[in-house]
Amino acid sequence: MRNGGGRWRLGLAALAAVAIPFGVIAALDPRIGLLRPRPAVQDAAQGAVQAPASRSGEMPAPERPCPVCAAPAATDALPPIRGTLLPAEIQSPDVSTERAAQRERLIGWTAHPDRVSGSAATIDLIGLVFTAPREAGAGYRPLAIDLAGAPDRAVVVVTEQPVSLALASAPPDRTGALGVESSAAFGLADGRPGLLAGFRALPYGAAEVAPVLDPVRFGPDTLRDFCAALRLWAVQYGLPPGRTRYTLIENPTRIAFAGEAVQTDGTARGRVSGRRLARLCRV
Repeated sequence: MRNGGGRWRLGLAALAAVAIPFGVIAALDPRIGLLRPRPAVQDAAQGAVQAPASRSGEMPAPERPCPVCAAPAATDALPPIRGTLLPAEIQSPDVSTERAAQRERLIGWTAHPDRVSGSAATIDLIGLVFTAPREAGAGYRPLAIDLAGAPDRAVVVVTEQPVSLALASAPPDRTGALGVESSAAFGLADGRPGLLAGFRALPYGAAEVAPVLDPVRFGPDTLRDFCAALRLWAVQYGLPPGRTRYTLIENPTRIAFAGEAVQTDGTARGRVSGRRLARLCRV
């Protein structure tokens, strides 16, 4: 029994030694394909990356770009509007012809520079502040200036709103008694040749004008531009800058001079003159 069983076990071991190499070869040989991946599994793996096939078996449509991730469509952009204004511009009627006519009329009422120089002993710059609204339908704000009590003084009005100026002087035909610095249009109620000493106004072609200066609160740019205008008017009248005075008046309709006194129906908001004005403008 022992000899028979031993021979049986030896026979099985010999058979296994012969069969195992053939099994490994069969498993690894691609021609036999025992370990080749299933086609269904491979198709499923491909479908996880690409688009899944439809139930009918048709191939899915090509993937389109994301409408949110892509650039906006051309229809999303606003079409250009012909004549679009820049953000800093304000659309308004064309008044260029009117402004040109106003300027020519004012030039006709402006004295020759040689007659202005030396025509006054001092200059009063008057800054105008208007906080009360104009009545509906009203034109330029009226302002009467009376220089009859101060025949040696000249007035330069500094304004940022349209005004209509009426001047009374002694003598009535006095030359160059009034000057104007304005960022708005202005007019003369009773214009005559030789009344104006000159003017600078943005609507009439000036590149820059003096700002209305608050003698108590002001910025460096405002002060610089104001003082530059003060020097120009001092030269226009042939006077040193120290012979000037500045007064800020709110909502006036009348200003009268009696010597050095200034009377008005408006509210005086500050005055600077003499050495303080000279230090302020460093002149």
